[in-house]
Amino acid sequence: MIASTGVAGAVSFGLASGYIGLASGLIFGLLGLAAPIIASDLIIETFYYDDPLLTPRRINIVSFVLCLVTGVLLIVVGVLSGLTGRPDLLLRGVLITVYSSVGLRLLIFSVFSTRGTMKTALAIGVQPLLMAVVTYYLNPEVWRVSLTPLLGVLVIILLGPTILLVRISRWSFSNGDLRIIPLFRAFVYAWAEQRNEPFEEQLAVVSEPARLETDEMVFTDSTGDCIGRIVAPYVHPGPFRNVGSSGLSRVISEGLDGGCETIVAHGVSSHERDLARSVDMDKILSALRVAAVSAPSNLCSLMTRGEVSSAKASCQIFGDTALFTLTLSPKSHDDIPDTVKDRVREATSRLGLNAVVVDAHNCIDDEDLLDEKDVENLVAAAQEALRRATETQRGPFMAGFSRVKPKEWGLDDGMGPCGIGAVVVQSQEAKYAYLIFDSNNIIQGLREKLLEYVMSLGYADTEILSSDTHLVNAIGATDRGYHPAGEVMELEKMYHYIEEALKGVTLTPAQVSFARIAVDNVQIIGVKGIELLRGIVKTSFMVFIRTAAIVLPLTFIAATAAAFLL
Repeated sequence: MIASTGVAGAVSFGLASGYIGLASGLIFGLLGLAAPIIASDLIIETFYYDDPLLTPRRINIVSFVLCLVTGVLLIVVGVLSGLTGRPDLLLRGVLITVYSSVGLRLLIFSVFSTRGTMKTALAIGVQPLLMAVVTYYLNPEVWRVSLTPLLGVLVIILLGPTILLVRISRWSFSNGDLRIIPLFRAFVYAWAEQRNEPFEEQLAVVSEPARLETDEMVFTDSTGDCIGRIVAPYVHPGPFRNVGSSGLSRVISEGLDGGCETIVAHGVSSHERDLARSVDMDKILSALRVAAVSAPSNLCSLMTRGEVSSAKASCQIFGDTALFTLTLSPKSHDDIPDTVKDRVREATSRLGLNAVVVDAHNCIDDEDLLDEKDVENLVAAAQEALRRATETQRGPFMAGFSRVKPKEWGLDDGMGPCGIGAVVVQSQEAKYAYLIFDSNNIIQGLREKLLEYVMSLGYADTEILSSDTHLVNAIGATDRGYHPAGEVMELEKMYHYIEEALKGVTLTPAQVSFARIAVDNVQIIGVKGIELLRGIVKTSFMVFIRTAAIVLPLTFIAATAAAFLL
């Protein structure tokens, strides 16, 4: 900041007045611009010191942006002053610099400040006031203009951000309960600082109550001690970061662990079933803790497959519970709709079986290409896999659970805190592996490579899954807003960690119990909420862009022209 203002002052004054202006310009840049800007930031930070969003660093960034923009302005005006032989034009550039501080801070602090009218006004006005005082002391000629024209230029330059703020603030949705500026502020709080409460309060306005189910398969040994669990919540883990149910896999796996490895899969669900409030994850966790499980069974079928066009399904029956995994890989797709789960359940129930329906969520490229034909094919593939599983002989089995947490991969790389989970089932001498990445999807083509690798280790069949955690979303600057598993992870290291997870499994003679819990009156975003939020984003963004693109440049140009005519 000091360097940019010093350079801008020296260069602009030098261009306007020649070499003799370099020294005075440097002094002006340091004392007239840098000093009051730094002093004002220190003053403002005293009453914004504990603000979750307007931190000292971000307040400094606002001032630094001002220094860069006005530094360019001063240099341009310096060039014009030198070319026209009118050094006095540079004084008008200084005037616009001071006034620009008011306009920029009006826009920023009006949107993001929650400190009340008085403190917000101080945050807007202290910096330009100090700049005005110091510039008057250094060069009174800047302000030797009658009061009316000075106020006129100030009004013009403030007109742009004022029109923009009024235009945006007048837009409201859901009968006025949802307004653009508070919604945007709450979103930024959640995105930048992971303070989810304000945004969840906004989501609550558009949410609707729902009955949400979660399936659980508990694997125990012959004495009843827990070997591990597979949990499939039919709750979507979104919308992003730690908002709503984004961290569902972590909450359940950590909350249920207790020495019994809990692997959380992506039960079939889509964004309409995002929780509006993260605290509601505790309701699901509490229900799972007291869930009544069925009598255990030590019988298990082989893992069987069904494939219809690009739709693929696996099925393995444990006692009276059929575990399904569904995918369209290598076709790029996102969430499988709830109707698939309902129809698979219906087909399974006719055979007297429960169904745990897992969306493998393991293939994404640039687009979600899932269509109605895929829905039909997924159901048909699941039915075919079920038919084949029922035809296989069932017998005693062994099972084991393991988890590895790669230290070098974090949320920025697309890896959630639950790492890579492995479930291995050995039935009739054949070993099967379910590998679950705590990530939001898997890059296109990687599933097939991992399947080939795992089967080369001696497994009869396997499936690669992701938990669809949204803790990894809205972190890095990517087209999707997140990295699917494998996008920035080295393939050889993935092989290494998969092998480590599989080696960590201890196979034990096992039996399985099933539980299905339902939690009523849980607030979800819902179809209407999703549509409303999409409409808000689209409408407000277009309104903001159109208004800002027209109003801000016009008012700035008008103010600059008025200043040069003084």
